Amino acid sequence: MNRLLIVALWLLLPISAFAGALPLCQQYRATLTREAQAVFGINAPIPMLVAQLHQESGCRAGVTAWDNGRGLAQFMDGTADQITRIYPDLGRPDPYNPLWAIRAQVHFMSWIKKRVKGFDVCQIWAAALKAYNAGLGYVQRAQRKSSKPEVWFGATEDINGGQSVKNFVYSRNYPRVILFKHQPHYAQWGTMTCKGEN
Repeated sequence: MNRLLIVALWLLLPISAFAGALPLCQQYRATLTREAQAVFGINAPIPMLVAQLHQESGCRAGVTAWDNGRGLAQFMDGTADQITRIYPDLGRPDPYNPLWAIRAQVHFMSWIKKRVKGFDVCQIWAAALKAYNAGLGYVQRAQRKSSKPEVWFGATEDINGGQSVKNFVYSRNYPRVILFKHQPHYAQWGTMTCKGEN
């Protein structure tokens, strides 16, 4: 095998390992951009939001998880009902409908963001992502116990607000996976959150 081909294949390895989700997520780019900018404005955290969909479902609209999380944003039935009570304009819960799921994800993340602490946008979004995955109550309890409630990474993220050890470990890593593993692959979609931090 010639040397140039070996180098080309080596360079493609990270892309090919990630390529499965990229086309699936790409089909939702226009919808996510429109919905996110309607809620967050022109500098909406679109790369973070698509990275979240990537983590939740691999951008597969029809998927049901082992825990009954449903659709693109993997809403549990109780959470979907809660979101429609908070935002009745969303209509009945429809987590397998990509448009409904994206609208609900964007609105719910906005709602959560207003209820967590952080000294900057990175710390706020990290806490909000944990709350999306684990539940807002766990994050708020951790922030009440923390000596640095406005610092998520390296401080409040290490405080268990009452979860099982298994769930705590997973949800503690959830913001890191989204912000530092998946989000960079979507950097061209818009404004990055926590860029260059970790």
